[in-house]
Amino acid sequence: MSSSFTCPTCGLIHDGFPALVFQGPAAWDWATDEERKADWSLQSDFCRFKDIDFYVRCVLVLPIIDTEQTLEFGVWSTLSKANIDRYRDSFEDHDQSKLGPMFGWFSNELPGYPDTAGLKCHVLPRDHRQRPLIALEPIDHPLAIHQRDGITIEEATRYFHTHADST
Repeated sequence: MSSSFTCPTCGLIHDGFPALVFQGPAAWDWATDEERKADWSLQSDFCRFKDIDFYVRCVLVLPIIDTEQTLEFGVWSTLSKANIDRYRDSFEDHDQSKLGPMFGWFSNELPGYPDTAGLKCHVLPRDHRQRPLIALEPIDHPLAIHQRDGITIEEATRYFHTHADST
């Protein structure tokens, strides 16, 4: 069983699943419109609550067992003020991986998984202006297990078709 989709940006057919994307971190979703206008700044790659909490858009990858495919999520992680400044200062660089892993807190609630917001993670910057990867701490949470051990193509297909409209 394999999947393919037509990319709405480039119009080409790609193998696999399109990424399931979250507009902002969970805290953004939980805020009222008034709170968002007063206290939040949301851009395509960065989000800020006042000058207290800083978020970066990342990619969470779940490998699909016995295939070259993955199930990917466009998600958010917190970063400290020092790390968000380092990341932002090097944002136009083509060698951002030199920043190394940065600690964060996973900042979205993935439907179908128990309590994912607040999982410990590392943000792994990548080169050539690719969004950083998320590496969850290796714990016994189902999402961390799926990232570490993979999911079946049947699980990925079921997940995608069940939750594609809820991200």
